[in-house]
Amino acid sequence: MERKWLILSSVSLGSLMATLDGSIVNIALPAIQTDFAIDLTTVEWVVVAYLLVVGSLLLPFGRLGEVLTFKRVYLVGFGLFTLASVCCGASPNEAALVGFRAVQAVGAAMIMAMGPAIVARTFPAAERGRALGLNGISVAIGLSLGPALGGILTQAATWRAIFLINAPIGVLAIVWAARVLPAETSGKDQSFDVRGAALSGAALFALLLGLSDGQEWGWTSPAVVGLFAAFVVLGAAFLLTERRSIQPMVDLALFRIRPFSAGLASVVVAFAGLFTATFLLPFLLEQGRGFSPIEAGLLLTPVPITMALVAPLSGVASDRFGPRALASTGMAIMVLGLLSLTELPADFALPDLIWRLVLLGIGQGMFMSPNSSAVLGSVPRPRVGTASGTLAQMRVNGQALGIALSGAVVATRLPVHLAALNGSGPPTPAVRSVALAGAIHDAFAVAALVCCVGIVTSLIRGSSRPGQAQASSRAVGTPAGQ
Repeated sequence: MERKWLILSSVSLGSLMATLDGSIVNIALPAIQTDFAIDLTTVEWVVVAYLLVVGSLLLPFGRLGEVLTFKRVYLVGFGLFTLASVCCGASPNEAALVGFRAVQAVGAAMIMAMGPAIVARTFPAAERGRALGLNGISVAIGLSLGPALGGILTQAATWRAIFLINAPIGVLAIVWAARVLPAETSGKDQSFDVRGAALSGAALFALLLGLSDGQEWGWTSPAVVGLFAAFVVLGAAFLLTERRSIQPMVDLALFRIRPFSAGLASVVVAFAGLFTATFLLPFLLEQGRGFSPIEAGLLLTPVPITMALVAPLSGVASDRFGPRALASTGMAIMVLGLLSLTELPADFALPDLIWRLVLLGIGQGMFMSPNSSAVLGSVPRPRVGTASGTLAQMRVNGQALGIALSGAVVATRLPVHLAALNGSGPPTPAVRSVALAGAIHDAFAVAALVCCVGIVTSLIRGSSRPGQAQASSRAVGTPAGQ
């Protein structure tokens, strides 16, 4: 086997672990809450802390890989992730668990920021889409296995098992990565922009915290308004610092490359649409139809399974035909999938749900690999680490936006549906279930409208078949082959 495919296997293992850990925990939250005797607001921080730390550090770690080498950052990230997983499984209380989850997120951010960069540097432009598509299988497997595996481990053993299972896998992954990843030399005369990293991390932390807890705290509350104001101020300070820096953390000139900036915008709206569905469907299935958490998790697997089947094919096709048509078509299919979910009957049969989820998975799978290949292939080779970290950052931003937007729509529309169905009296469980379904359908419609923006941004990226991106990359003054 050629070395490049061995390298891809290491990156795919990292993608699997990072994605799996992000999706496996939710199903165990009730067991953690019971074990530590804490309220819902407290146990939510097991998930929120992970999201905030990952989302705050992807950009800095993308640049750090360019300075210290991708392999070094990747291996340190795997080691930190594995060690923190063991500590999570041994946590004596909720404070320790949240703290170790934050440390685990630091390692996950290193893995997530470096993975696509390693693939982009290893594979030539004519094979990049195929490689990213194959790596997408690992992402899809992690998403699909998470809820089901988390439910099985929690029910058969304990919630601690969902963290401890990372230990043997992590050790194997570290040994394998150390063996197959090529040795690299640190960037010559490269320095890390500490001030830019601190400002970007603080700004993104404020944004993600505001989006994550805006619904709970109130969108007009002083805390949320203050967080968004802090994001604006810190973001402006970051941009000013980057303009003055000799070696900025993020080369702002990259955003003049149309395939890069359009691709990032497309990622945000695509993941906002996807996570609107994956966030709200468990409520519809469990509270609306009475399915158990394990049953609900299994019913959601058509989306990642379909993504796993479609992503490699779309990656190969993008290598041959270019990403624009494929990515735009994928976004259009996502819109159709979300719109079809708005017509899901209240008493739906399982096939009614499954074909709609398959449609959503086809759209995301068709979009993901071509778009990632276009973004990573459009930048100069020395900036591929920054591009990889930025791409991962936009995915997290899209996830947070989708959850925040869908929660706001449901909270706003639920009272309207209750009043229309029941008047001013106390609602019966049946009425509340129908009203909840109506509010969730409204959120799907809004998500479909948001994804329409992604169709436009995918279309305006320009025609960029393999090799054409190099011409665009020279807009920032660095030859693409360096």
